[in-house]
Amino acid sequence: MSAAGVQGRERAGRAAAEYAAVIASVGIDTNEAIRIVHAALTRSIPVSPARPDPKEA
Repeated sequence: MSAAGVQGRERAGRAAAEYAAVIASVGIDTNEAIRIVHAALTRSIPVSPARPDPKEA
C-alpha cells in the first residue's frame, strides 16, 4: 500500500476514471493517453485543484 493509503488510491481511481472519460470523448488512443500521464508524473509537480500551483507562490 502506498503512503496515500486507501483514501488516496480511491481518489486516484476516481481521477483516472474521469481522465479516461475525457480521453475517450476526444478520441485520443490508449497509448497516447498513457504517454500523457507518464509525462505528467515525471516532468512536473502535480497540482491539486485544492492546492495553488507552486510556481505561482
